[in-house]
Amino acid sequence: MKKTLIIFLFISNFSYASEYNEIIKSFFPKQANVFGVKILALEKTPDKSINKAKSILSQWLDNDNNGKADNQLVVDNLVKNNCAMAMGKSIRKVDSILDKKLIKEGISQKQTEGMFALASKEPNIAYLEEILHLVTDCGYANAYPEIFGEYKGTKIALAMDKARGGYFEKIPKKYPKAAWYTYDDRSCDYSCMVTEYFYWSLTSYLGGQKNRYKEISEEWKLNSKEKMKKDELMVKLITNPEYKIPKKLPSFK
Repeated sequence: MKKTLIIFLFISNFSYASEYNEIIKSFFPKQANVFGVKILALEKTPDKSINKAKSILSQWLDNDNNGKADNQLVVDNLVKNNCAMAMGKSIRKVDSILDKKLIKEGISQKQTEGMFALASKEPNIAYLEEILHLVTDCGYANAYPEIFGEYKGTKIALAMDKARGGYFEKIPKKYPKAAWYTYDDRSCDYSCMVTEYFYWSLTSYLGGQKNRYKEISEEWKLNSKEKMKKDELMVKLITNPEYKIPKKLPSFK
């Protein structure tokens, strides 16, 4: 699956936050934020694309649209861990900045791990997916590590293991016949598989994949709320009111 241009930047070990911010601003001069979670964009990124990303992030975090974050603990972890989304028209340009220029400016490679690329011209489904990745990978996984942590033994990992037909640290040569989650991108490690699983599960339950079975069935088979009944463990997690997980898909209107 194509990665998108959403970038998680972790700067907890950077000595001078103000200096870090100046460096980031010099490369990503267009900035916005949702409840303190930053959106960073290259200069030539269209404003309409930035506004679209801001709207989708806002709806994932404030799903009932009352002006307040649905789950403040998740937002607090996004902000505390300096998670951000970066955008640009050219993936090559952004990769060059992240892989070379930021490191040259003193930001370590560790601080730029977990990056995803989404060119502003990507279709709406990519905005839904990658912004949700930001919220779950950096927000929910940190807010509820024993539940949504992206490692073996957490509640979501156990649900995923069942969906894959067993525990596989790496992509198996062939998934068991009973598996309904069969992602086969070998660059995606176990943690990445959890991130993708959260996306497929939630968006399918909310109706976002109901007309995409042919397109996605090699990777994911429970593409509707009705089919998701089979994934009892995950449905129990995403419908648990304690976690305040979104109950509807963001709108692009």
